[in-house]
Amino acid sequence: MNATSFENSTMPSTGNSQEFTGESLLWKTTNDSEAKESKSLRRSVRQQDIAEMTSQLAIMTRSGIDVASALGSLATQCKRPALAQVLREINEAVLAGNTLSDALRQHTDVFEPSYIATVAAGEASGQMSEVLAQLAHMQRAAIRSQRTIRALMTYPILLMTVSTAVLVALVMFVLPSFSDIFDQYDVPLPSITQLLIALADELWRHWWLWCPLAIGSLTGLLVWRKTDQGRRALDALWIKAPVIKNVYRSQLVGRLCRLMGLMLQSGVPLVETLRLTRQAIENLLYKDLLTDLEEAVVNGRSLESALHDTDVLPQSAREMIITAEGTGKIGEVTQLLGAYYEEEAEAGMRQVIGLLEPIITVGMGIIIACVVLAVMLPVFDLSTLSH
Repeated sequence: MNATSFENSTMPSTGNSQEFTGESLLWKTTNDSEAKESKSLRRSVRQQDIAEMTSQLAIMTRSGIDVASALGSLATQCKRPALAQVLREINEAVLAGNTLSDALRQHTDVFEPSYIATVAAGEASGQMSEVLAQLAHMQRAAIRSQRTIRALMTYPILLMTVSTAVLVALVMFVLPSFSDIFDQYDVPLPSITQLLIALADELWRHWWLWCPLAIGSLTGLLVWRKTDQGRRALDALWIKAPVIKNVYRSQLVGRLCRLMGLMLQSGVPLVETLRLTRQAIENLLYKDLLTDLEEAVVNGRSLESALHDTDVLPQSAREMIITAEGTGKIGEVTQLLGAYYEEEAEAGMRQVIGLLEPIITVGMGIIIACVVLAVMLPVFDLSTLSH
């Protein structure tokens, strides 16, 4: 295990336990001053740091070190001030007689409810080190997936940024400077040249209109994106958009199933698992599905009644979950499904990026070539007239 922010230490052990009940999953709210501090901590503590901390805590507890001693050691060795502060406060709460999950509930700004519930289940089952190791594995897998996607997207984004900058420079600065020369020699201009010159002239003359209009449109789009209607429209678009829909759906299903599987395997009740998974998923269509599943379980119905009509889950995943419900192996099956769909999402992303890169290169090349021709064709005509 290679951790950048923590180092191992050894201390004597005492042990902690907790009776797992539905109430143990409830988490406390904070007042206004704590909420402001929570936002600051969330920005300061990275998921990578939490994953490393969880891995180190799993190793220490598996080695026989009690939770309080392990937390104290981690707080001392932590090189991230924000996380070190959180660990010290958690350690103090544990030393005061609270369980680890109760101490974590005081920092819901840093630890997700699903993380806390899984730890609570580990305490109740007496398998704390195993549960922490599984949590760390899931967090590292999510971080690795994010890094892979970010690396794959770097080249297309850079290519489009540079190409757009070149295009804007040609249209807004290069072409207008040639326009005066063309007017001076009364050179007949091709239609594409006239169109681009007219566009550049309009943007320069009425910048006071177009700039606020563009900024206002972007601001309005961002505000609309945060509304329930906007979120639903865009979430549905991602699921149905050509080319990327399979990748996006696989990524969401992989995260959903992996999280459900981890909590169920750790001993979290199914109703709480569905509720906490809903809180961790951002897509509203999947939130609706999890709400329907939760209502079905609460009302004594099977998951099949809610899964039958949904189209946000692949058919194979629906059938496996329904079969697993009948055999009592939902936790095991959802974990396997999560691993499968996460790998499928990564492979699909590589294929999509491999397809988009030549399309973007050729498309932007054609556009820039057209602009260059719009500039050079009149220059060639001017050179012909001079001879």
